[in-house]
Amino acid sequence: MAMRPTLLALAVFAASASPAPAQAPRDPVARDLTIRNQEAQAQQMIDRQRSVALENDLNALDARVQSQERMQVLQVQRGPTLAPLDPDVKPPALNMGSYASIPDAALAASNARVREASRNKR
Repeated sequence: MAMRPTLLALAVFAASASPAPAQAPRDPVARDLTIRNQEAQAQQMIDRQRSVALENDLNALDARVQSQERMQVLQVQRGPTLAPLDPDVKPPALNMGSYASIPDAALAASNARVREASRNKR
């Protein structure tokens, strides 16, 4: 007896259920809406695939540019080096006026004081 109410409830529930998602709705408005949704999803998938293809092309071009830049750097590094300087040519004279100068006697005295201080170990 307990089975009859359960079966009756199950039958009412099954009768009131909407059609399965794989079935096309019979309502023309709902059918048009379903078709539009499917078209929109297809267009989104096409756009996504196009975006991925463009990104792949961009990455390939970027890799090509980087490899060309590296090849140019290698070609510059392999280029001819400068010839050694001629030993007979004298370098230009430097203007020593702007550099600090310490007399030799002052340097020798400072060196002697440092050596003396390093010998006195406490």
